[in-house]
Amino acid sequence: MKLQKISAILGPTNTGKTFSAINKLLNYSNGVMGFPLRLLARENYERVKQEIGSNKVALVTGEEKIVPKSAKYFFCTVESIPDYNFDFVGIDEIQLCADYERGHLFSEKLLNRKGSKETIFLGSLSMEKILKKIYPNIQIKKKKRLSKLSYCGYKNLTRLPNRSAIIAFSLIDVYEIANKIKQAHGGVSVVMGALSPDVRNAQVQLFDDGKVDYIVATDAIGLGLNLNIKNIFFSRLKKFDGLRERKLTNDEISQIAGRAGRYLNDGFFGTTGTLKSLDDELVKYVENYQYTEIKNIYWRNSTINFNSHRTLLNSLSLKTEKRYLILKKNAADHRYL
Repeated sequence: MKLQKISAILGPTNTGKTFSAINKLLNYSNGVMGFPLRLLARENYERVKQEIGSNKVALVTGEEKIVPKSAKYFFCTVESIPDYNFDFVGIDEIQLCADYERGHLFSEKLLNRKGSKETIFLGSLSMEKILKKIYPNIQIKKKKRLSKLSYCGYKNLTRLPNRSAIIAFSLIDVYEIANKIKQAHGGVSVVMGALSPDVRNAQVQLFDDGKVDYIVATDAIGLGLNLNIKNIFFSRLKKFDGLRERKLTNDEISQIAGRAGRYLNDGFFGTTGTLKSLDDELVKYVENYQYTEIKNIYWRNSTINFNSHRTLLNSLSLKTEKRYLILKKNAADHRYL
């Protein structure tokens, strides 16, 4: 029996990882790509649909489901990947296995969802050692960033350069910043999860088409959204993560800042609003594409016993002997049960 090919493409932002994986996907008769964002799944769905025709491409997220009868290539959020036997499986931003909220969902796909012919994991170099522990024979390709990323310091909201994205971490901050930019510059897009799919897609399109030169977004923009952004400005460095307000990690800041600069065009990152500067060490961390090794990822048993309420809860609470797997506790579905 032919062995499944398992590989990873790892590197910082703007390396062409997703582009490479989708090209491989299209070499197979069928396959699926799992993304961390609904917007990112739709972006790549639209791109491939234009290339090969809408009848061959499907979009499946928690909000949208477009599945033609002749669909061969599926673009999904990781949680929405259908239980089909695909020749090719690609999982994007695999470092999210270490995310407290969604990590166990990414880990489930990392451990159990493989293509019958090829599987590719995409993401940060921080996952290299974990991937080698799980798959000792994995082939890892490291890619370098295609453009330079540089710190540009502080800019007042009313004097931001064109093609800028401003990162905010609450609904109040998003709308307050957007209003100030609108008063100063006349046009701005707003992108956040609370918007409906149609409105969110339209806001992204406004910026991508150059009809507005400014976009205010939450930190989700760091998860691979490929917009023509030249500058990223942070309005603050703290976020509410579902449990508490906490400071962003260096890797999260680097991931978001890395959205600046597309393909061979250099990018810039800085601060605005009440955030006056970034620490020198943090600036070096981002500019040099450094990363922190991930030593543990979140996990939950996926072999579920539905015989009774108790056996269901027991199977969800099952522990593992693998030290790099952290049992996910207090997941929303588990709390509900």
